[in-house]
Amino acid sequence: MNPVLAQIAPSLIRELNAKKRPDSLDFGLGEPTLRPDPALFEAATRWVAENGCPYTPNAGFGWLREAIAQHYAYPNYDQASNVCITNGSQEALYLAIKALLDPAEDEVLVVEPGYPLYPKLCQMEGIASRTVTLDSETGFAPSAETVLAALGPKTRMIVLSSPCNPTGRIWPEHELRALAQGLSNRPGAPVWVLSDEVYRELYYTPEPPASIAQFYPYALVANSLSKSNALTGLRLGWLLAPSAVMPAIIKVHQFVTTAASTFSQVVAGEVFRTPGGLGVHRAHYAALRESLIRHLTESGLDFVAPEGAFYCLIRLPEPYAADSIQTAYTLLDRANVVLTPGKAFGAEGWLRLSWVSPPEVLAEGIARLSRTLQA
Repeated sequence: MNPVLAQIAPSLIRELNAKKRPDSLDFGLGEPTLRPDPALFEAATRWVAENGCPYTPNAGFGWLREAIAQHYAYPNYDQASNVCITNGSQEALYLAIKALLDPAEDEVLVVEPGYPLYPKLCQMEGIASRTVTLDSETGFAPSAETVLAALGPKTRMIVLSSPCNPTGRIWPEHELRALAQGLSNRPGAPVWVLSDEVYRELYYTPEPPASIAQFYPYALVANSLSKSNALTGLRLGWLLAPSAVMPAIIKVHQFVTTAASTFSQVVAGEVFRTPGGLGVHRAHYAALRESLIRHLTESGLDFVAPEGAFYCLIRLPEPYAADSIQTAYTLLDRANVVLTPGKAFGAEGWLRLSWVSPPEVLAEGIARLSRTLQA
């Protein structure tokens, strides 16, 4: 048995989810409840009937890589050579960490609150990591100044997410520019920024979220179709990176998985060929967000209004704030609702609510939550 794995804590999200009852109101997992467009799969099935289902090139079909690069069109990231097709965004994150960092020398700085996978991937690879936590009193507003102040002499990668899981906050352009400028002014080896943009298409701001890749030449961007198109089981993602480091990324990808699913890549091609295909569910979530904010405001609970994604952080009142894990179990026992402890994301004293359920279910869940916490 690999002793490193024994030191990595299991997922709190999955652990709590495993204890829910059949009639529990589940606001735990980040699993869309919408259904994908069957036409995507019908088109892919026709393609397979004509072409079979062979291996693709290791990095993925060239036409799909080109479509992804052109869709985002980040400066210097707009060619097929800047894209590797992966088995979901989690593999993309792993490839970036595995390919670009030296376990003997380098350190990763993880911005929290954030997805708990980031430090665990580092731990699995024997790479040192630290966290820097955004200020809860500002609603965890992104802050380049906070992140830059936390850099150490061995920091070679920063991991952040925008829109963020679990806060729903989006890094504004001026903060990304400030981060890029601060990193560019830093002497020595460049610091990579790994940006998890898996919720990029689910935004409720007037303009789409900016990306660090627009302003900084040492950026890597992980993304997928899982959340934007309710295709979590398709396992189709991608990593955007400078072309100079893509051979190393593809080498790791080749050794780990050979290539992403041929069928999944054809489905992805249909999404990118469809006008507005990536934003097909945004209006649904925007309407649901309005319902969420209305019910939470009426409940009297303190929360961070999400700017993107489909998560919301709710501040725990006393005496529950000291232990979000115990509070989550208390809510499961007393109210039969499942929420995720903020501690899993570096936000102790908060709970994460995944608001993908129908409006009436969401309203009932918030009512139960309010009654239990404010009793």
